[in-house]
Amino acid sequence: MSSGNKENKAFEVFLVGDTGNVQRYGYDPVLDTLKAHFNRDQHSAVIFLGDNVYPRGLPDLGHALRKDAEDALIAHKNALSDYHGKVLFISGNHDWDKGREDGFNYIIRQEKYLQKLFGYNVMYPTGGCPGPTEISINHHLTVVLINTQWWLQPGYRPIGKDCGCRVESEEEFFRHLTEIIEKNKGKRILIAGHAPVYSYAIHGGRYKLRHHIFPFTVYHRKAYVPLPLVGSLLPIYRKYFGAKEDIAHPRYRHLRHRLIEIFKSHPGIIYAAGHEHNLQHIAREDNHFIISGAGSKLKYVLREGKNLKFGIKAKGFFKLRVEADGFAKLQAWVVDSRLERGKLVYEYEVGQLIKE
Repeated sequence: MSSGNKENKAFEVFLVGDTGNVQRYGYDPVLDTLKAHFNRDQHSAVIFLGDNVYPRGLPDLGHALRKDAEDALIAHKNALSDYHGKVLFISGNHDWDKGREDGFNYIIRQEKYLQKLFGYNVMYPTGGCPGPTEISINHHLTVVLINTQWWLQPGYRPIGKDCGCRVESEEEFFRHLTEIIEKNKGKRILIAGHAPVYSYAIHGGRYKLRHHIFPFTVYHRKAYVPLPLVGSLLPIYRKYFGAKEDIAHPRYRHLRHRLIEIFKSHPGIIYAAGHEHNLQHIAREDNHFIISGAGSKLKYVLREGKNLKFGIKAKGFFKLRVEADGFAKLQAWVVDSRLERGKLVYEYEVGQLIKE
């Protein structure tokens, strides 16, 4: 990296999630487009927003899916072989054995395997703990990583110092997150977790008319089995009651509501998530919510909504650029076979930090 005071330079963060289905060998459209943006003269970081391995994270040795899971993580490492910046991974529901009760073992295996690949730890919060993990990038940007799947996970979930976790209770998690935000007043704060706070797609309970008539198209776009009236039961259930990975699910709803309460009191926060297989930018109450889960799979997203600034079903990622004065700019880049760096499809100036 070139010399100079990094405190007075802009910093870029690449946000890409749900990359668990990347090509195991050779060219991958998203990872190779991402690589084309790397610049040794630009200070930067890449944050993988969870679901790093499909379908069920990293199984134990001898499991039928073990080799393929290893190849997925190796593909991530190969894409970053010449990368000069900071690399960070967080976990998603698929990394925890798709939310099964033995998921903790899976996430610990993945953390250790990634550490072996990269030569240092890259997965946070460590040890399957809930977090929050604070990473001070420079005097104008702080990144906070949280383990949203911890809140949704059945079976064993570590918490407390005896388990190597900083917080002793769920309530202490929220207090500690608030303390980190308060401590970093005057800086741009980027919080990253796998599960979105808002969404205009399936996990947010947003459906199109065709999903009520052909409900199985929620899961496969060609599953046109007509079930009028009865077909509405699935969208209604997922919107108001929710599977465990949906915003409407009670545990998810509890986490979401508490995060919203905290964010309301601290304007200017940017929250980045994956989980939905599309790209979204939602602006609400002076905060910004990014969904960048189009790293290897695609699913529909509504194109219009009250707080939806941008939504697209296309493979790609978000780039956040934070200047030394805290001014921030969001960009969405999607894969384009004609362009090495992909196509810029959205740009938004977050602007100066809002003074409280």
